[in-house]
Amino acid sequence: MDPITDDAVLIERMRSLFPHDLMAEVSFEIVEVSHEAGTVGLRFDVSERTANQLGAVQGGVVAAMLDACIGIAGAVKSGGVLAMPLVELNTSFVRAVPPGELFGRGEVVRLGRRVGFVEGTLTDAAGRVLARGTGTAIPTPFPDTV
Repeated sequence: MDPITDDAVLIERMRSLFPHDLMAEVSFEIVEVSHEAGTVGLRFDVSERTANQLGAVQGGVVAAMLDACIGIAGAVKSGGVLAMPLVELNTSFVRAVPPGELFGRGEVVRLGRRVGFVEGTLTDAAGRVLARGTGTAIPTPFPDTV
């Protein structure tokens, strides 16, 4: 399979590759992609059942959302031919993350043949940064592209 460079076609490929349910209590929608920039925008719907005793979304759930931003951004930059399994994920919790509607952005910093560096940001509806993640990935062909 050749890399897809048309964003309208690429967003459909991303939607077919990545399920809408990240986990039982978190769903998401891919709302925008840019092959050229290596970016993706996601809208998350996070259940209140993910909250800890203080009312904030549990940190592992936040990390999973950032992982989705990072992985999909890398796949977008590759034109839909490479997955981005992480070898490292660093997460910074900037503010308490509330359940409800959240937004994620993933951006490729650098994508080489052997390693990729990708960042993710999670925000609330007002655009306030809630969490950031950086990931180091090993670009790997999707099974249907081999």
